[in-house]
Amino acid sequence: MDRLTGPGWVGLHIVVAVCVVLFVPLGLSALGRGRRLVQWWPVAAVPAVVALALPRGALAGLLCLPYLLACLVVPVVLRRERLVAFAAACLPVAAAGLAAERAGIALLGFPAGVLGLTAAHFHVAGFGALLLLALTEARYRLLAPAGVAIVGAGFLVGGAAGDVVELIGAGVLTAGLWLALATHAGRGARWMFALSLVTMTLALLYAAGQVTSLPHLGLTWMVLTHGVLNAAAVLTALVVAWAGRDQPWSRHTWSHRIGAGRDRFEAASAALLTWDMHRRSGAWVDPATPPATPGLHMLSSLGFGRLRVPEPCRVTEVVRQSDRTIMRYVALPGHTFAGDESFTVLLAQDGAVRFEVTVRSQPVLLVARLAGPLVPVAQRLFIARCATALRTAKPAAAPVRR
Repeated sequence: MDRLTGPGWVGLHIVVAVCVVLFVPLGLSALGRGRRLVQWWPVAAVPAVVALALPRGALAGLLCLPYLLACLVVPVVLRRERLVAFAAACLPVAAAGLAAERAGIALLGFPAGVLGLTAAHFHVAGFGALLLLALTEARYRLLAPAGVAIVGAGFLVGGAAGDVVELIGAGVLTAGLWLALATHAGRGARWMFALSLVTMTLALLYAAGQVTSLPHLGLTWMVLTHGVLNAAAVLTALVVAWAGRDQPWSRHTWSHRIGAGRDRFEAASAALLTWDMHRRSGAWVDPATPPATPGLHMLSSLGFGRLRVPEPCRVTEVVRQSDRTIMRYVALPGHTFAGDESFTVLLAQDGAVRFEVTVRSQPVLLVARLAGPLVPVAQRLFIARCATALRTAKPAAAPVRR
């Protein structure tokens, strides 16, 4: 095996850092397991990432120990399903290789390069790729874990014999991945299959080049091509799997003071019911849309250009009283979220006018699922813009009371 050069080490450490921080939280969340472990994962992962930026030595090795301990817990959490359990069992191997490489210890006599590559291989091909195969319930999925195990055995054997074993393992792993992806429906699977044709062919050529004179990329270029592309592909697939999990419902309420007096109350009420508030807050509303009434279908959208997303709704309730105006609507199919929103303009006895919004939602479209914890932030910002629009709405004739 040739040696890694400086750029190769940088690429390897970036790949491992991404794996350490993101792979397990995304994988566990996609499976709906280990919620408490996911919450505490940064406590174990961040010190290991810091260790990757430090010179090899005792301190760097010690910083990797919390990560090693956390990786030992994952197989316990995922012990029930065979393929998932095998994927989880790869994590302690990866973490041990990382800790030894960072500490400068030749674990089992292996040099730093082999230990670093072990950390990357068992994170990406071991845990990440095998977990994805388990999530998709792909056919021929048991070939891939066999290939990972054989490659690992080749590392242990070492020498010329080990190179032959690694070549066999690479062939089995490649066959397993190609068969699983080729027989899985969907555009994403086709893209992954196309990418794997490139990356795994590079892996086969490299493994074959260790036992024959077949031309192949050097180790540094293998890390910067095969390693980086594989890690990026697995990370993308894990993010999509995480976004596709069952989404929880959320409920948020916001309240803003938007002025004082009867005139402000009437102006804000009119802007709310005629959709002027939505338009002035950045949403597009069909100009032909009449004022809100129960049963009305309202077509709106947010964003710009190709990033514009439809937000169709149906008004379910309109209340117009002397001291309050209420409008509620529910999201229709095609909306970014499922759920409903309630908008209320209140005139208090002291003359203060407040705008209150309650949102109950569940992400539906992929863009909302990927946004995750950013969704409440975006909702809060939009409601703040709505409050500003009502605060500056021009007085208008009050709608007919119902």
